[in-house]
Amino acid sequence: MHVRFDELRGRKVIDANGRVIGRVRAAMVDMETWVVDSLRIAVSRQAAPDLDMRWSFWEALWRPPTIDIPTGQIHAAGDAILLRIAIGELREAVPHMTAQPAPIH
Repeated sequence: MHVRFDELRGRKVIDANGRVIGRVRAAMVDMETWVVDSLRIAVSRQAAPDLDMRWSFWEALWRPPTIDIPTGQIHAAGDAILLRIAIGELREAVPHMTAQPAPIH
């Protein structure tokens, strides 16, 4: 199955326990291999404390906290993105967490 990049944006991301982590902001492409190697996720208010991230309405309105999830941690994708791991394991498994997303063009 193939999906356009613009169709990924906004899909829910759910951990292995069924908890919503956030929504897809962008697919990150490795420019050397042309492979999507991670998804940038805008973290929801409910999931932010479990990921040790600060979340406030005004910051989230302009620059929501984001996390890059490697595609190897994805179990299935459809109307939602299902992860192989729970949110507690995600904090240790994801090497790069960022408070401000890179500009998306």
